Amino acid sequence: MNIFFDTNVLLDVALRREPHFKKSQAVILAAIQNHACFLSWHTISNISYIMGKIESRESALTFIEAIVKICKIAPVEHNDLQIAFEHNGGDLEDAMQIASALSVEAEVIVTRDPRGFTLSPIPLTNPSC
Repeated sequence: MNIFFDTNVLLDVALRREPHFKKSQAVILAAIQNHACFLSWHTISNISYIMGKIESRESALTFIEAIVKICKIAPVEHNDLQIAFEHNGGDLEDAMQIASALSVEAEVIVTRDPRGFTLSPIPLTNPSC
């Protein structure tokens, strides 16, 4: 199964955000045992920016280096932006996540924020539920 992770779930783990840390970590650890895991290219810059502001650039890079050892970057091209426009339910960044997930034929998107994924043809799962 191809599993795609939204940025917020990865940040839960990277920043040890409560009350979501343990459940998000458990979902990631379970997924990497038996499935192909993916994230988007722009998730890397988002994690770098947010972690750099909250913690440090060094901790951001350490987490990024670790996460890309267990998750692959979904390959996207120019045409995928058009796909994002077609799946934009009000949040372009989430629509870009959908397009990235579609590029790897993800069977599920793991996110805690389903509001931006209203036009996703891929089922969602929330690690907090």
